[in-house]
Amino acid sequence: MPKDENLLFRELSEQAEAIRRTVSKEKDEADRVARLLGRRRIHFLGMGSSYFASLYGSYLLANLTHATAVTHLASEFVHFPSAIGAEEVCLALSQSGESIETVNTVRLLRRKRNLVIGVTNDPRSTLAKLSDHVLLTHAGSEKASSTKTFAATLAMVYCLMVALAARSKQIGEMKKELLVNELMRVSRAIDTRLAGWNHEAKAQSIKFAKCRASLVLARGPNLPAALQGALLLKEVAKIPAEGMSSGEFSHGPVEILSRQISTVVLGGGRTSKLQHQLALRSCALHSNTLMITPSAVGKLESICHGETDENLAVFPCAAILELLAYQTALKRKLDPDQFRVIHKVTIRE
Repeated sequence: MPKDENLLFRELSEQAEAIRRTVSKEKDEADRVARLLGRRRIHFLGMGSSYFASLYGSYLLANLTHATAVTHLASEFVHFPSAIGAEEVCLALSQSGESIETVNTVRLLRRKRNLVIGVTNDPRSTLAKLSDHVLLTHAGSEKASSTKTFAATLAMVYCLMVALAARSKQIGEMKKELLVNELMRVSRAIDTRLAGWNHEAKAQSIKFAKCRASLVLARGPNLPAALQGALLLKEVAKIPAEGMSSGEFSHGPVEILSRQISTVVLGGGRTSKLQHQLALRSCALHSNTLMITPSAVGKLESICHGETDENLAVFPCAAILELLAYQTALKRKLDPDQFRVIHKVTIRE
């Protein structure tokens, strides 16, 4: 594991172990919660990177069980609540367990006697105390921007969705174990390749540090990684950044591309050709363009992660984007561990 003096980098480097610890400690509990959920409709609730993990859960649920989940920003739901039936369930995600909008939303749901499953990193948190059942991530203490807690939350959501797929007979028990083992394999690959990705991110950060703004574009289960990458570029490197669905990009946002805009395109999966074409178009419009893909692509700058499973690529993609934000902050002579305005946990609206 590469050494670095910054807290953010150290925590980022611990995310593979956080994934393994979460899976090993919570896999059985995920099975028990899956039995409780049965075929109930799921409503995901979260803010920030926890909301991004909610989006990941909705994609997995559709891919593995062909069911449809509903995702809510807790900050919207608490003021403009949707009707949730007694037979439905709310999966509330908050890494700290103290995010004010999520906690207040859960309080509202409990008053209405809705079933709430909390996903959090802190068993003593308000969310854990309010929830009917708790799934814990085991990322350990985190003080800088969310990296290892994000990875652990994704892992917890993955295990639960796989367990639900087995429970609904969409996959067998052997397939369930295989999918969980694949996640463990991905965690080991992150450990093995992190130093190399960091070196490549450092080289790319020279260009990113000079740009006025950045875009991170993805589709499907990789979209949460794009949103996470854009968030860290804002939080850590203090660069205006936006993560969005690549399909939305051509409906207006493409107009801003220039030499002063950096564009990151996440490739691979069923839309790999579309993503490659988008990156080529971005490059032709003189944007500083980088692809993050399973394998090298022609005529474009790229960082390759080697993961071909569309449902698991979010893990290495998020790590690479976090490294890019970290290295860009250093290149801009910023302290990546310091927040200027916000706090680690948002405790007021």
